[in-house]
Amino acid sequence: MNRRRFVGLSGLAPLIGRSVGLLGEVGGKPLIVLPQHARVYDAGQGQTRILVGTEQTGGAWWLGSFVSEPGRKTALHVHYGADEQVYVLEGALSLWVKGQWEELPAGSVAVAPRGVEHALGNRSQQPVRFLVAGEPAGFEQFFADLEATVHRFSYGSLEFLAELGSVYKKYDSKLLGPHRPVRRDSSWIVRRWGCVK
Repeated sequence: MNRRRFVGLSGLAPLIGRSVGLLGEVGGKPLIVLPQHARVYDAGQGQTRILVGTEQTGGAWWLGSFVSEPGRKTALHVHYGADEQVYVLEGALSLWVKGQWEELPAGSVAVAPRGVEHALGNRSQQPVRFLVAGEPAGFEQFFADLEATVHRFSYGSLEFLAELGSVYKKYDSKLLGPHRPVRRDSSWIVRRWGCVK
């Protein structure tokens, strides 16, 4: 399957098995979202564009397009009530799962089922673009709260992480600690959080 075909179907993948058609019909109606209708958020060293959310799918699923600048990474976290699917469009996305980083080049797909601890990062020198779809919808609203937190605190600071922990709780998720470092030297985690390497 080529990338364009996958992109066209990626937002629908969570819906297979439900009463939704493969042509983008939600509740029997076609779904078309033009780029100018995306909700755009500052994600701190990156950008989030929510293309499809609760209001378009009746809460069934959401889809976002993301850009992460070099060095940006999420905190290690877990979603208790939602599954996430990731598709890398450009660059190389790093996924922390099962205690190690996995490098995902363009064209890669990853699935983080509910309950699986994970983090995403850009460990390269170039921006990375990727899609994330989630089932059920609801977590896409997290990104408005993330933007507010980014504007109040320095991205990655202790104050930022403390506030982010409260934000995750609103979306049936939990912040588990800082992301693993982009650099191989993880001594700052021990100093800042008291974590073991």
